[in-house]
Amino acid sequence: MATGRSSFAKRQRDMAKKAKAAAKREKKLDGGMEVEEDEELVEDTGPKLSNDEIMEKVADLHRRYDDGQMDLDSFDEERANLMAQISVD
Repeated sequence: MATGRSSFAKRQRDMAKKAKAAAKREKKLDGGMEVEEDEELVEDTGPKLSNDEIMEKVADLHRRYDDGQMDLDSFDEERANLMAQISVD
């Protein structure tokens, strides 16, 4: 039997976590701070957004990217974080 889309959502969350960790590691290296490789990421436990709110944020993100307000790396990272929050019923 098919397992549904849970593996896709999990993969998206893992990709978002890795992107966030890489950005954090780069930021620390640029700032001259030491970086520990086995750093644990704390999952966001803030209020959960509805899928409609997330899609509005994605649309706003696309607008900001199209207007040149952000670079491709930031756009991809934020988009991955938002897409990882979408719940599939």
